[in-house]
Amino acid sequence: MVASQTQADSILHTDPLQSAHPAIVYLDFKSPYAYLAVEPTRRLEAELGIEFDWRPFVLDIPSYLGSAKLDAQGRVIEQERTPAQWAAVKYAYYDCRRYANVAGLTIRGTTKIWDTNLVATAMWWVKKCALSTLPQFIDAIYQPFWKRELDAHSITALNNILTSVDLDHGAFTTWAEREGSEFNKDFQSRAFELGVYGVPTYVVNNELFFGREHLPRIGWLLGEQHESPPDIANSLPMNATLPRINSAQIHIGIDNSWDALLAIPLLVRSLEQRRVSASWYRISSQELDDLLPHDPSNVRGSIHREYRARNAEINQHRYVGHDQSSDDLPELINQAIDDSNIQLLRNPPKVLASSPMPGISITLGDQHMIGRQHLPLINALLDKI
Repeated sequence: MVASQTQADSILHTDPLQSAHPAIVYLDFKSPYAYLAVEPTRRLEAELGIEFDWRPFVLDIPSYLGSAKLDAQGRVIEQERTPAQWAAVKYAYYDCRRYANVAGLTIRGTTKIWDTNLVATAMWWVKKCALSTLPQFIDAIYQPFWKRELDAHSITALNNILTSVDLDHGAFTTWAEREGSEFNKDFQSRAFELGVYGVPTYVVNNELFFGREHLPRIGWLLGEQHESPPDIANSLPMNATLPRINSAQIHIGIDNSWDALLAIPLLVRSLEQRRVSASWYRISSQELDDLLPHDPSNVRGSIHREYRARNAEINQHRYVGHDQSSDDLPELINQAIDDSNIQLLRNPPKVLASSPMPGISITLGDQHMIGRQHLPLINALLDKI
């Protein structure tokens, strides 16, 4: 199936923040978080009866999380990362593997940071020539890549995948050598300049949402909006395989973040409904800004830092409100603790005390979760107790 010339031309003159579709979704095949977002995003499309505009965005991971290379046994053989960057990376893979297991997917940590520009160019080719096969193409890349069965740098491997979705790989090779790679390079630069810095990123009415946890709000924006706007949440699949927990003990660490402020009443209500008690602690946590060393020569890293700070402000206004100041946050959290009759304990468990990023920090048995977006999983696990 070949796209019309009009369709092909429109793809190659794409505005990073504009689309004829109700929403845009950006993904990178080397991102496990983007992989985990594919199925819930498709479910939302089906629920709303609409189609999103799926596009590739190529992450520059070393510019903000440093770089590392592992051997086949997972041992570090090359690395340029700070302890804070390593802590964030390790938690990210731990978190992604947890949700992969819940969804029945396989995520094996990569041994190096992949350059996914060639795969992104192939995705543009599929959009240009056979848009209806894009879901098959996405699956044909993601599933073997995260099983370490696909060389994302191999034109032969990509050609085989293109052939499997009935596309002319010879024509792709010719296009990718010049026009395709140049278009992709230009598009990636423009997308970053306009504020796309991570994946999955969704664009709705020119508004950017970074992370699959925003899908409930995106669904509300694109739906009939009869009820109040929902909070962030990592939704669970219908056939979720819940992890076993080795203990019913719950420990909760409250830091000075908007996430913690919003999470306190939600967690208190959830625990009360299930008649479960928890141990509460006050903790500090790593600031996101510390993940990005201040290196004047790292221009992209500096811009990335600015984007993350701006995204945090946007989410504050989006979910907290415009009339709250960060200066009031500690007092607001203390008030929330008092209002909920929470009795704080001393000496939090090490896993809470060394939380690598801002947000409510929760351990349930051997499961450690940072952020209120995990509440659906927490509730599902509590229901098993």
